[in-house]
Amino acid sequence: MDDSLDDLFSDEPLVEISTLPGLSSISRGLIQSVDDARVSGCSQKIAWSNQGCVASISNDGHSVNLRNLYCNPATGLWIVSDGEEAKIIALSHNGYPLKHLSWSHSGTELAVTDILGNISVFSLLLAINRCTVSRRCVLGAEDNLSVIVGLAWLNQDRSVTVKAQNGQWAFMGSRFKQTGPHNPHLIGDQPGKNRAALVTVTRTGVIRLIYQNSEGARWVDFKGELHSISTAAELLTHATICADKDSSMLVATYGFSKHIRLYKVVVEWPRQSFLIENVKTIADCSSPEQNMDTNEVPSSLPYPEAQLYHLEILSHAPDLRSKETFPPLLLAFFCNYPQQNSPPSVGNEPWTSIARWELNSTKPTLHPSFSQLSSKKPNAPTSSELQAEVVLQRLQDISLGNIISSVQQLNLGTTLAFCSSDGSVDFRSRPALDLLARDDSLDKASGLTQVGLTFPQGDNCASPRLVLVDQASNNSLGLHAALSPNACAVITLDDGYMASLRLMQIQQGYFDSPLSDAIMEAVAEAFVTQFSISCSSYGNYHDDLSATMRLFQEQNLKHADPAQVSTFTKPFLSDIHRVISLNIDYSGDVKTENYLKNGMHQRTLSMQLSLGYQSSQQYRNLSSKVAFATLQLRWAAWSFAMGLKLSPTGTGLSGEADLRRTETVRSFFGIIAWTLSLMNFIVDELFTLATAMDDASAAEGGSPDHHMVASKISELNTPALALLFVSQSRLLFKYNFRFFRGLCAEIAQQRSQDPTWRELGSIFSRSPVPLHSFERVLADVDTNVRNVYDSENIPEADRKDIETNMLITGIVSPRLWPAVEALLTKTVRALREETNVAELYFHDVSWLGLSDDGASDQWRKEHRLDVIRKTEIPKGAKVRQCTRCCSVMEDTAPPKGTAGWIVNMWRTCVCGNWWMSMKDEGNPRDRGG
Repeated sequence: MDDSLDDLFSDEPLVEISTLPGLSSISRGLIQSVDDARVSGCSQKIAWSNQGCVASISNDGHSVNLRNLYCNPATGLWIVSDGEEAKIIALSHNGYPLKHLSWSHSGTELAVTDILGNISVFSLLLAINRCTVSRRCVLGAEDNLSVIVGLAWLNQDRSVTVKAQNGQWAFMGSRFKQTGPHNPHLIGDQPGKNRAALVTVTRTGVIRLIYQNSEGARWVDFKGELHSISTAAELLTHATICADKDSSMLVATYGFSKHIRLYKVVVEWPRQSFLIENVKTIADCSSPEQNMDTNEVPSSLPYPEAQLYHLEILSHAPDLRSKETFPPLLLAFFCNYPQQNSPPSVGNEPWTSIARWELNSTKPTLHPSFSQLSSKKPNAPTSSELQAEVVLQRLQDISLGNIISSVQQLNLGTTLAFCSSDGSVDFRSRPALDLLARDDSLDKASGLTQVGLTFPQGDNCASPRLVLVDQASNNSLGLHAALSPNACAVITLDDGYMASLRLMQIQQGYFDSPLSDAIMEAVAEAFVTQFSISCSSYGNYHDDLSATMRLFQEQNLKHADPAQVSTFTKPFLSDIHRVISLNIDYSGDVKTENYLKNGMHQRTLSMQLSLGYQSSQQYRNLSSKVAFATLQLRWAAWSFAMGLKLSPTGTGLSGEADLRRTETVRSFFGIIAWTLSLMNFIVDELFTLATAMDDASAAEGGSPDHHMVASKISELNTPALALLFVSQSRLLFKYNFRFFRGLCAEIAQQRSQDPTWRELGSIFSRSPVPLHSFERVLADVDTNVRNVYDSENIPEADRKDIETNMLITGIVSPRLWPAVEALLTKTVRALREETNVAELYFHDVSWLGLSDDGASDQWRKEHRLDVIRKTEIPKGAKVRQCTRCCSVMEDTAPPKGTAGWIVNMWRTCVCGNWWMSMKDEGNPRDRGG
């Protein structure tokens, strides 16, 4: 062998990039990540959906892992699950390395692309860590000209600010509406529920629209050409897409020519084509202007030429300080890091420079002298008829002392979140991109950052039970990052693609410890703000908020007295009803169907339930028990409303009720038994409270009052009285009992010979408390509450406050003491005479999860309750766990012939949250941490 080739083929180890002079602190993963981003604008490796699923491409690029945030029932703390490989995704791409992934705005569809530009779409199904194929990719020729360099879904959220005025927090939301284009095909022909659609741009400038139609939700597509490619220098590396005001799209591209081109694209749905106009070209964008912040990166250092690695265009956005809107904003991110020949005095930290252009529309005008020309043509345009022109105004560049790994738009594009390679997360306001930081003012709560919550770094991280941080090099902790839908949690991937979770928290030294009531209230209102946004923008997902609030409580309220804890939780729970204008007073004549259709009730109850959950080893607090029982009653009402039909008079079952199918009737057995046990539990607790009142009256000088009853309720930690006096739960009880009457009538009239109906009849007959007796209790409470409201002329606003306080505290208002006294004396005495007290004493209510006693503890240790069917789960059976409330259901496919409404209702927990798959009977499939 030629000696000149010895160096090439020798056995000496290769020089590591990270050991080169000037690069000692730059990880190989960071260099590779930046290089990938420079070559293609579509290289996102991790994304957090608006439903809560975190998808990430594996280290080898051949598979996708699915993670999620969930509450660990053993500790009550929130952790991130391990990655569960979605094998179906790898199979769909025939082994080609995966390049980019992106969630739809609804959070249920995941688009995945590979290195050849093949694109597939997957949908979440039955569990947050399971997916199924929605659109299979069509494998094309093996060339790199079809590589996707830009991808965006067609169209998202509202911004809300709260201020303290006259002792009350006032809520102001933006009415700014996101513009189109929108997929004209609707889901179930429901206005405002457009099917999914996405736009892609390839390296050769081909723009493609892929969308679902109404014919079996099939995916179809059509293409157009932004500009023709004649030389290799015209190939594209980056493309970014946003919606414009007139339902068109703005598309900006960048390529090897180092030109940025701006296009206006109109989608012609009937003709399946595009109208494309090149409105502006920015020539020679090879390097940003040198106006760097000397406090971060010295501009005089001999860095080589910076290169563009990310392109982002922001649509019009509302200016919350005025009635105007921000014009579109184009951002070009350039980066560099010290090279091998950098002098020793030069620092080793990478940096980023952001070039900005504002897109303004101006209308040209004609000089007045043109109107005086005698030769002017009759049809010559006037000034008002001239087309508007796009003017790009270059703004001052912004420089940062690190590499930006992720850019995410928040609050309708008014705020940008920059996730950096060193793990830091910055929030910046539009249009100047000023850093958002803590505000000393405590009379305003516009967001979590403003009241002092930030993402910790290094040694300031929270408990290891919550945060999984791999101590790699500092500049690679956030190699790839994804913010949660509410921007209060971030999951990052480091060099080894290890996932780390961090939650926002108040940093030590920000405030004096312990926190004052004013600070506590401001933080609570900031969470209210974000919760209201999540309800209107992201559907039912606020697990990240629950996790952040739990961490806040763990750090600041774990050893606080109950009064201070109430300073945080009570304002939060009460104000979430006010901010979303939720009607909570159902003491009048209200249609239960209207209540059931309002999903906001489920969301607020779910958050109340989550805040009161400590762990499977501890009892729920009173507020959480009220929410838990009300959600179960709501679930029962939904089941009866879907599976059974009331007659027009509401006194029996309609002929439309499908009672001929045995599986339909049996599906109600567990729900009916659970509801009847709840009834018996309430009656038994009423007897206990009535006895306590009698004892207080018999005592010398004793006079039972509201304080005595409230103290007894707190001592027993029982939600029984609240479930009768809170109008929501009372309404649901009355609604469910209408179905019970209909079923009992069917049993008595024509179903006595059928063994299924005989079994159902035995469920009713085993109840120690007669149905009609409890219905009379409900009627008495209803009448007494109305009498109090009418006799004291309590206004509607005060009624709402009374209802809200009872719901979130579990203690009946002192203003309703006359109704409470009447219930625990006159009504209970009559009820006791009609009840088999001995059978009631021995009636098993341990499976309800509402009693704080040894029998309930033993039942939980030995049994698992399917919260959907309200039946015991067999030993060894696989289960799904709710990510929020930790309830479980048996993980089994619905039996053949199961009614469609039952299948649909099994998709989510009774609290409205997603299930997560578990690999065995006791441990989540992705236990994590």
